[in-house]
Amino acid sequence: MLNRLSTAFKNLFKAPNRFKMQTFTYFVPSPPARSSGYREKHFDKLFFEFINKGYEVKSITTQASTGDKHSGMWIICLVQATCQEAENLNIDDFQNLQLKGQTLSGPEVEGLYYIDDQANE
Repeated sequence: MLNRLSTAFKNLFKAPNRFKMQTFTYFVPSPPARSSGYREKHFDKLFFEFINKGYEVKSITTQASTGDKHSGMWIICLVQATCQEAENLNIDDFQNLQLKGQTLSGPEVEGLYYIDDQANE
């Protein structure tokens, strides 16, 4: 609570951010039944690198998606660039590079791996 008040107070006195806002969406397929928790490591890595490119998360929303063959959850983030470099970043190009296994910011984050959601089809 105190942290939120402090952040709100600081935001009153800082210059407004004039950089663009956009959405970052990601679909997390439902994992197979397990006896323990599940962590979507590919999303974690992608989002970690994305945020470190200079974006601030304004809001995060999730939406369940059910279907006969595919079910899962959409993660929808409203983000805003915090610098000119982030303003110029094309999110589609960034995500496509990530899906091809290329990294934009250097070494992998320890413990992350690629999940092939088509492996069980």
